[in-house]
Amino acid sequence: MATTGRNDPCHCASGKKYKHCCFQLEESRPKLVDTLKVADSLRDRNHALLIALNEIFRLDQPWEKVKSGMTDARIKEFFDFAAALWPTDTNLAALLPTPDSSLRALYLGEYDPEAMVENVFRFSLYADEIILINPFDNPNCLADKYNPVVHPEEWRMQTLRIVYHLRMLAPWIAAGLVTLIPDPGDFDYALRTKTWAMGTERIKKNPVTREDVEISSAKNRAMDYFLMAPPEYLAAKIRESDPTATAEMVEKVLEYVAFRKKNDPLLLDQNLDQMPGQLQVYKTGTGLELGLYLCQTMGAFPYTNIPFRWREIMTAGDQLSPDAQVWSPLTKAFGNLDFKFLDNVDPNFAVTMRKEGRLESFRSYTRKLWKTVGGELDLNKADSLARDFRDELTDEYAKAQADWAAIDRDLLKWGVPAIAGAAQAAVSMATGHYNLALPGGGFAVKGVSELIQSHLKRKEFRKKTPLSVFIDLEKKR
Repeated sequence: MATTGRNDPCHCASGKKYKHCCFQLEESRPKLVDTLKVADSLRDRNHALLIALNEIFRLDQPWEKVKSGMTDARIKEFFDFAAALWPTDTNLAALLPTPDSSLRALYLGEYDPEAMVENVFRFSLYADEIILINPFDNPNCLADKYNPVVHPEEWRMQTLRIVYHLRMLAPWIAAGLVTLIPDPGDFDYALRTKTWAMGTERIKKNPVTREDVEISSAKNRAMDYFLMAPPEYLAAKIRESDPTATAEMVEKVLEYVAFRKKNDPLLLDQNLDQMPGQLQVYKTGTGLELGLYLCQTMGAFPYTNIPFRWREIMTAGDQLSPDAQVWSPLTKAFGNLDFKFLDNVDPNFAVTMRKEGRLESFRSYTRKLWKTVGGELDLNKADSLARDFRDELTDEYAKAQADWAAIDRDLLKWGVPAIAGAAQAAVSMATGHYNLALPGGGFAVKGVSELIQSHLKRKEFRKKTPLSVFIDLEKKR
């Protein structure tokens, strides 16, 4: 990194003077600057991010102390670092992986910390690598009015969620099982506006329904934030909703609210009247168009836990090609099976299971399927191939069940008290459906391949995304 004068334009390409941008970061945290100097790959940048998180927010402390230490100065420093980590002149094409035999999954579900971490854990044993869009916004792309570097005091609640979320993902990122990537639109505004326009037209035919909103985490988050209202405001609302409420009843409700607030890792200690208005961001990774753009570029497949997003993905499937129904027996066979997923487990336990190669045989099977459907399919052999994969699924499912039985036993040994062991192991599993979609012509949105060629200037990419997965859970306790 070349020496920059205080009044020179900042080297992070923010457009600001160095003294008003990265100067403070580089003066106060030399170690963080050193990590930026050698962050040449996605893995390096992910590693640098983890170092910054630990340095700035002192994540070696209990979460309660991290939460109470969430100062505006630390928030600004974190986003200063994020801006320097991902300057607007980043050559993203040189960093993104190219299609190969790896089983990469791009998560396009809810990016709420609880939902996102759960779905990374749940799907971790079924893919080689999980790709996530950065859960934080790039300050280089935000107007000053909404910028966390300029107004960190308005990003307290959002930053708390980001840090909690990244802290949970840290073992996965460190192990290389999860890779964070930036939104390509951060470095190419024309690409962003084009995909926005494509999405705007598409969503007219598949609008968000009231039911979609009801089941989203955004609604629950809004309800939780109500707990941060001043006690006198809550008391007035209680009496307004129930005029017969006694003083004792009101006091009990307020005690419950205080308990919930104290024990919720994602609620700040302050009340809403003790801080400025807070900016809240609801993310689902990226839109369908940019999601498929990334999948085709990297050789990944999209997976989600959101019914609305699944409907979007399915509309991009080519159901009219000659081999559209070839894979129907296999996809039905997948849909009829109950799959197990990790749930409510220690992140380090989940990483250990992955490192030990649990479910490797099933991943190998899926890898072979991925390679087959991603190539040029000979229609004369298609029916036979589909039957072979369906028959092989029976064997692989039996092996997976044996692996899950072993994981059940390991859960009992992983720091679970003997008395509550069996009960705890039971709630550490979720059962549901691994819905596999294999449209004959793959998933594609008109114009996306042209965007890859014109904006990333890549010759090596998939012309279609051959499969997608929807995780539909029914928790069984």
